[in-house]
Amino acid sequence: MENQNIDTKQLENSSIPFVNHFSKLRENPKWLVKLLILIVLAIITAFVSYFATKDSLLSQTNGQMNSGVYLIITIITGFFGMLFNAGIVFVIFLVISKIFKSDAKGSSIFSAALSYSIIINAFSLIIIIIQLLFGLSILEYKLDSLNIFAKGNKFLMALNLTNLLKAFLTGVVYYSTSRLSKKTSIILGIVALVLLVGFGLISGASGQSMPNMNTK
Repeated sequence: MENQNIDTKQLENSSIPFVNHFSKLRENPKWLVKLLILIVLAIITAFVSYFATKDSLLSQTNGQMNSGVYLIITIITGFFGMLFNAGIVFVIFLVISKIFKSDAKGSSIFSAALSYSIIINAFSLIIIIIQLLFGLSILEYKLDSLNIFAKGNKFLMALNLTNLLKAFLTGVVYYSTSRLSKKTSIILGIVALVLLVGFGLISGASGQSMPNMNTK
């Protein structure tokens, strides 16, 4: 049985960021409050993304799409996209936890998935706002990645702090909420990082090929 008898007091007194928070979710999920927070965050992010991208994308459509339509599309896709991603995160956490015989309740894992999504999306929102304030296009730059040194390089966008944060939080969730062993949690966090960077590089490859095809 993978689930470990980890000392709760040890987790609550841990100096590692978020370990205490995710540990408390086992007994006090409060998922409804977090769901409301995520909904508000999704709406705010959608509006900020609209203002950060409207000039570039509307100019590419040559007037075929007005700003009102683009605003509606951005809000709808951003809102439902964030909630859908949170759902996927929950399913992954739940399935992996059960595979390793975790005794964590479904509500606790759901709350952990919401906390994970809130932290990640809040971090991403801060990055977008900073880029917006300094006039850096979010379509060509990603401030927390190596792409900041090479405008438009989609490959370097995959090497970013967001992916590191996602991998770190993944390990924390499995350790603090699911109560898997420290070794297993670290391994799962590393696997998450490899997959995130890998998918990012694949996405970057397709993104880099599109401009090249258009220039031929």
